[in-house]
This record gives sequence, C-alpha cells and structure tokens, in this order.
Amino acid sequence: MNGPRNRNLQTWLVTLSTWATFLFFGAIAAPLPGVNEPHYLCKAKHFWQPEWCSQDFFLASPNAHTVFFATIGSLTNFVTFEQAAWIGRALATLVLAWGWIRCLSPMFFTPWATLWCAWIFLACAACGNFSGEWLVGGVEGKVFAYGFLFAAFGDVLRRRWRWAAVWTGAAISFHPVVGVWGLLAFKASMSLHWLKEIRRARRTASIAESHPAGTALRTSRATEPLFDWATLVQSGVILVLLSLPGLIPVIRLLTEHVSAETRYAANYIQVYFRLAHHLDPMLFPARAYWGYAALLVFWLFSLVWGGRNNSKRAFDQIVAWSIVFAVVGIAIGYGPRPPKLMPWFALRMNLLKFYPFRLADVLLPIAVAVSLVGVLERTVLNASPSMTRRSPIPIHVIMMLLVFVSSLLRAYSVSESNRYSHEDRRDWLDVCHWINTHLPPDAVVQSPTNGWAFKWFAQRAEYVAFKDCPQDAAGIVEWNRRLNFLQKWYEQKYADQLYSASELKGLRQETGLTHLLTDRLGPLELEPVYHNGTFQVYDLRMLGD
Repeated sequence: MNGPRNRNLQTWLVTLSTWATFLFFGAIAAPLPGVNEPHYLCKAKHFWQPEWCSQDFFLASPNAHTVFFATIGSLTNFVTFEQAAWIGRALATLVLAWGWIRCLSPMFFTPWATLWCAWIFLACAACGNFSGEWLVGGVEGKVFAYGFLFAAFGDVLRRRWRWAAVWTGAAISFHPVVGVWGLLAFKASMSLHWLKEIRRARRTASIAESHPAGTALRTSRATEPLFDWATLVQSGVILVLLSLPGLIPVIRLLTEHVSAETRYAANYIQVYFRLAHHLDPMLFPARAYWGYAALLVFWLFSLVWGGRNNSKRAFDQIVAWSIVFAVVGIAIGYGPRPPKLMPWFALRMNLLKFYPFRLADVLLPIAVAVSLVGVLERTVLNASPSMTRRSPIPIHVIMMLLVFVSSLLRAYSVSESNRYSHEDRRDWLDVCHWINTHLPPDAVVQSPTNGWAFKWFAQRAEYVAFKDCPQDAAGIVEWNRRLNFLQKWYEQKYADQLYSASELKGLRQETGLTHLLTDRLGPLELEPVYHNGTFQVYDLRMLGD
C-alpha cells in the first residue's frame, strides 16, 4: 500500500520541483516583460478588445496563434499585462514540467533524475542555442506546445496512442510549427520501427515454416497483428480534430489571395531580414555551430555507452530525426550571398520559413542531459549506494545543485531586461506613463527605433515597430514599406539639419500619425508637449490638417 502511495507522492514532488525550477530560471533569465511577451500579450488583448489600440497596424493584422490568444490571452480582460504574464508563465511552466516528467521518467530508475536533466538542460540554455530557440523565458504559445509535445512523446514511449494523439493535437493547436515538427519526428521514427517489426515478423514466419514446432510458433508470433488499426484510426481522428483550431488560421495565412510578387517579397523579408537569425543558417554564429557540434558528438558517443532502455532508444530516434531536419535545413540554406545567387533560390527560401532547426535546437541539449544523468545513475548511484545513504547530502546532489546555480548565474549575467541604462529606463517608463494618461485612446504614435514594449507600457497604437511584424504576406510587405519609408524620410528631411513644420505636417498626412516620441531625433520645428531627460513627445495635430 505504501509503495505506490510513496511513488505518487515522489512524482508530485519531482513535478513541482521541476515547475519551480523552470519558473525561477525564467524569472532570472527573462525579467518581466520577456522579449516576446509584449508582442503576444498585446495582440491577445486586441484579440479580445478590438477597440484597444484599434489603429495599430500590427494588432489589426491576421492572427496566427488563435488558440493562445483565445485561452491564455483572455487573462488580459481581467488583469494587467504584468499579472497576465506571471499567471501565464506559471501555467506555461506547469504544463512544461508535467510534460517533461511524463516524457523523461520512463528512461530512469531514479525519480529525481528528471529534475537533474532539467538543471543540465538549463545550464546548456544559459550558454546559448543554435537558431535562437528558447524554451524557458516567458509566456507564449510555443512553451505550452513543447509541454504538450513532451507529454505526447511520453505516451508514445508507453504506447498510449490515443493520449499521444490528444497531446500532439494540443501542441499543434498552441503552436503549429512546433507541433508539426514534433509529429514528423515521431512519425519518421515510428515508420522505421514498424518496418523493422514487419521484417522481424517475416523472418519469424520463415523460421516457423521450417521449425518442427512451427505451428505453435506461427500462432504465437507470425500471425500476431503488428498494428491495432482501430486504435491508429481513432488516434488519427483525435489528432486531426484537436489540431484544427491551430492549423486553420495558419492555413488561411499560407493560402491567402495575394499576388505572386507579394508572396515572394514577403518570404524574402521574413527569411532573410526579419527572422534571419532564426531561419538563415549562414547567419548563425560560429559559436552556435561549435557548441552544438560538441553536443552532437557527445550524444552520438552516448548511444554506444550502453545502459539505454527501450524508452531511451525510442526517444533517441525522435531526437535523431530532429537533427536530420536541422542538417537538411543547413544544406538548404547554405550557399553564396546574396541569397538570390543560390540555385533553386525560391524553393529553398520557401522551405526555410518553416523553422527546420527549432526542434533540434531544444531536443539535442535535452538528449545530452538525459545521457549525462544516465551515466550518473549507472556509476555514482550504483557504485556506492551505501555511501549515498550515509551522506547527509549525497555528492551527486551537490554536483547537480552546483550545475543549477551556475546556470542561474550565467542566465543573470546575460539577461537583458531592456535596451536602456538605469536612467534611460526610468525616463522611458515615465514618458510611457505620461502617454498612457494624457494621450487620447485613438492616438497613433511613432516611437524610437530602439523603443521597448511601447504598447505594453503606453497602451497606445504604433505606426510601425520592428519587433511587431505581421505574419500574413501582405502585412509583411506593408510592414517593410513603412520601415523603409520612415528611414528615408528621417534621412532626406534632415538634409538641412531641421525637421520643419511643413515636413512634419506632410509626415502626418502621409502616415496618419498623431504623435512622435523621440530620443535623439531632431531638432524639430515644433515644441514638445512633454519631455524628460531623455525623451520628447510631439503632438503633430498642432500643425493642423
């Protein structure tokens, strides 16, 4: 009676500890608001309240993450952005921790091993990544998607196909790109497994035919069905139905009616400009290649060290396919620059926009963490169990704690809460508060190019912001046009080293701007309506129509 009860209690303790680990690490590595939280939570608020910042170009664009906006985004109806972010982070990391334990626990005999894997993984994450993919550091749809995807992997390892379909469908709905890549990796690994099973069954049948006791052997092995087709069909139906809420908005974006020229331009802007740090392997830093090459070599050697159970082998196959996707992505993106010189450039660009690197970016460090903890189980824990029991704090626990503390220190040293110094940050928050309390709700503001979370703090629409790029083709092209227009306007109108009243009036007529928020821009032939030590607010309506 006590055995199962103690195991359940221990599982809960490990899950809660892993949850606390992720939540605390995220708070250190990504102080509120995280890099993407203003982007997603402001879009979510507009999703529920279209009148909020109704003139904002990005917020009015089509939604690609409808499930996230409709669920977690509903928090913005009741609480502040800060509160919504903390509640969202708590929920996202809880789902992530639950999926993490569900996936990794079958690979170990030590219940706390999954927590140690989390600590090692976070240490790797604090040192960097390959294509800019992060797992712990804020709330957005992909954190939920990875949590559900890990849970699906865990049920795959246990051959619970219907539940695996449920969690995969949830992962795709919260973030189609993450979920679909996870599904492809699983399907590819299972296809090879099923081919091996078919060959094994045929060999068994052949041996049974020539064996004196072949009849019994044929009955027990050769005629045993390899697949439960009813379960597979049911799982497929569940997967499709639960995936549709996330897939339908994305399919609409991919099939929107725009000209071929617009779609081509949007793909180019997305892959080689706005998201090049995620999608163009030629721009990934050398340290990313060297770091992940070292992880890959370590993981490959770990495959022959022994001690791998069936669950670990199945997980390694999924990891292997994610690496195959990434290697193919590198081959697709490798070539001369400018990119248009590459053969079959348009096709390669279209393939790169689907983030072929992101799954391996996360799974390879996890696989390395699993291998390291597996070595720890087979050496330290097996070699000296009596010493482990006698020690008040076992040496391996101290080692793992040091790894976690090191990851926190590293994350803190490289965290970037915003782009401003302490004084500039104070002035930024001050001017955003003034805008929030003094400008009309329908104001349209252009903030500085290095503006940080403007809509989050000021709660007013922006004409264009580099961070807030739409995801529809027409929107991407228009976003790029607006950026180019402003850059040219700033440069051309400064030829006489003064932005005149007539030029500012023309800017308003061209863009629909009502206010300018500047830091270094100027001088302007217009008095600011508010200023502090760093920023100035100009009311372009004072110039008339």
